[in-house]
Amino acid sequence: MKKVAQFEKVSLEQFIKDWNQTFGNRPEQMLKEIYNNIKLPERKTRYSAGHDFHIPFDFRIVPGGRVAIPTGIKCTMNTNYVMQIFPRSSLGIKKGMCISNTVPIIDADYINADNEGHIFISIENRGTETILLNSGESFVQAIFVEYGIADKSKIDTERKGGIGSTGRQIE
Repeated sequence: MKKVAQFEKVSLEQFIKDWNQTFGNRPEQMLKEIYNNIKLPERKTRYSAGHDFHIPFDFRIVPGGRVAIPTGIKCTMNTNYVMQIFPRSSLGIKKGMCISNTVPIIDADYINADNEGHIFISIENRGTETILLNSGESFVQAIFVEYGIADKSKIDTERKGGIGSTGRQIE
């Protein structure tokens, strides 16, 4: 198998900042515990294409609810690859969990974002029962795909921001 990427944690400071912006301020000791328990994404079987992301804290999402999960993870990948994220089949089929933006695309230059490339995953509950996710449980999977381009122009702009920042590049 060809290695095209490397997962690692964002800094504790970035995780705390993003958590507090998402969920409101919590005691720093609580956030340090969550951060220390973050597991890097991993493949579970020899021929798995998907790298399972683990939920970093216990969470429940009510029917019709939506939440952006700060995973605490960033990824460095080869420049001609993109990471695509999909829900785990069992959560989608059995519980009605889906990803809010259908198939998130993480570009290779997202690692340069002003949030350290912190990967957030927004999930929704389209089922009829509350979904309970326990810390460390796999909830989505990432797959790396090589891609080509169609345009002829040379693009020299670089990423500046995080989610939704493609239109705010610097030259």
